[in-house]
Amino acid sequence: MSDVYLLTKHFYDSAAKYSSKAALMEKKNGIYRSVTYQEMKERVEQVAAYLIQHGLEAQDRVALLSENRPEWPIADMAIIAAGGVNVPIYPTLTGHQILYMLNDSGTRVIFLSKAAQLNKIAAIHHDCPTLKRVVILDPAENLPELRNIEVVSFQQVLSEGEALLADLTSGIREELEKRLIHAHESHMASIVYTSGTTGEPKGVMLTHRNFASNARSAVKALGFDASQTSLSFLPLSHVLERVVNYALQYCGATIAYAESIDTIAQNLQEVKPSAFVAVPRVFEKIYNRIIQNVENEKPLKKKIFYWGLGIGKQAAVYTSQGQPIPSSLAWKHKLADKLVFAKVRARTGDNLKFAVSGGAPLMRELAEFFFAVGINIYEGYGLTETSPVICCNRPGGVKFGYVGQVIEDVEVKIAPDGEILARGPNIMLGYFNKPEATREVLDEDGWFHTGDIGELDADGYLKITDRKKEIIVMSNGKNVAPQPIENTLKTSPYIEQAVMLGNNQKYMAALIHPSLDLLDQYARNHNIKVGSRKELLTHPEIHSFLDKEIHRMMADFARYEQVKKFILIAEELTQDNGFLTPTLKYKRRLINEHFKHEIAELFADSGRD
Repeated sequence: MSDVYLLTKHFYDSAAKYSSKAALMEKKNGIYRSVTYQEMKERVEQVAAYLIQHGLEAQDRVALLSENRPEWPIADMAIIAAGGVNVPIYPTLTGHQILYMLNDSGTRVIFLSKAAQLNKIAAIHHDCPTLKRVVILDPAENLPELRNIEVVSFQQVLSEGEALLADLTSGIREELEKRLIHAHESHMASIVYTSGTTGEPKGVMLTHRNFASNARSAVKALGFDASQTSLSFLPLSHVLERVVNYALQYCGATIAYAESIDTIAQNLQEVKPSAFVAVPRVFEKIYNRIIQNVENEKPLKKKIFYWGLGIGKQAAVYTSQGQPIPSSLAWKHKLADKLVFAKVRARTGDNLKFAVSGGAPLMRELAEFFFAVGINIYEGYGLTETSPVICCNRPGGVKFGYVGQVIEDVEVKIAPDGEILARGPNIMLGYFNKPEATREVLDEDGWFHTGDIGELDADGYLKITDRKKEIIVMSNGKNVAPQPIENTLKTSPYIEQAVMLGNNQKYMAALIHPSLDLLDQYARNHNIKVGSRKELLTHPEIHSFLDKEIHRMMADFARYEQVKKFILIAEELTQDNGFLTPTLKYKRRLINEHFKHEIAELFADSGRD
């Protein structure tokens, strides 16, 4: 392995070694079609040549506003090969949010996917003084005219780039080669804007070394190799999906792109991936769907499922540590696998070796459940500022409820107040245009202050207990970490989302978005007559049932941490309605503002003794 931490070197080495192998796959006209490593390299060079010809200088910023598709990594590597800095933007963001990022970064060129994204740029382009060029990835005719901005199609870019490289008198190939030779691992490769649960987003400056060292450590820890195919659906704007893509490219694996988040089930069947990456909310939805289907089964099938699940959890104690299942348990596990688990795995394409979870804490119960059915989820931990992986569980070394051991070349320590500090080649340069914000999180000794609270056990496994800034301080001075309670509540099949409340209050309360389908079923099974969803959520018997369910799940928490009151909300908290970040974290300030009247009701008697 090379000691040079350059993304471009990693890519060119793989393109040479795996030239005829599928690098990328995309579904077109109902069929998945592949792009080989050699074809990807040619397109990368064509786009890079075009950018150089049109004045891209070293460290100029180029934005990438697109859903996952082969053109994303092609444009990304082309920007970096040409010496530029990629500014990825979530395609779900509004024009106003995009405007801030384009102007803060001083973006000169933007690649965008389709007409809907082009419309956003058209609406704000008068306020983008540095933006000079727009490239649209979708085939397009009659491209619009934007004042002082040239709009071209991706096909035009490829064609012009190809001609420039073929023209020996243009000097473009020599210039591209020069830029590749003079690239340094300390050069900035990307500015990734944090999704910002509060306040304006910050541009995280990440270098070749940040990304490349993290990708190589991921390969070593998780065992990626050239035989694997990954289904990619977590946005490539998310630094976890992006670094996993770099890791897969580094070892010559194949990346297939899901059509959308809604087609994952179908695409799993078509691609039959051996791995994929997701955030916990995706696994929660899969788990809830499985449990709902089981609850709708006849009593015998339901009994067999839960028997098998119990056997699977016993076996997971051994399989999670890479140990053989004892013979006394093995035959039961084999039977349970045939009757129960094989059917669950078949829905993932029946080839899944493992999945990676990151972006937020994964509930211990979820990890145990998926290990039990033979889908091994390796939870990791990190932040955008750490490129992102700091720790991860790995094959043969999983501790449920922990985010694993520190990856190679990275250090972790716990500050006196419980905050997790990290240091290593994956730590960002700082926040773009924000030196004061950088000094707040990066100390003189190179330690990055994560803002997360955690603890290390004797074996070096890290457990995350909460976000430092999200700690709820009650009126009695007690500190409550909301995430462990929220995660516990969500293990009930009747609860899909839970948001803890209690700042400056005498007791804890919660907003609960329940599983409406299961509550409907419960009402029918218990002859509870309701004429609407509103009646369902306010019916005394339904409320009493969920009250008992919540109290049952609070048994292991301190008395002051337990939910005393709750209110049911019909509205799911999503990105579309603005309550979740693109990484599916709660925007607590906005949630508190939107539901302020309901929250006021919950604490109406908080001041009374």
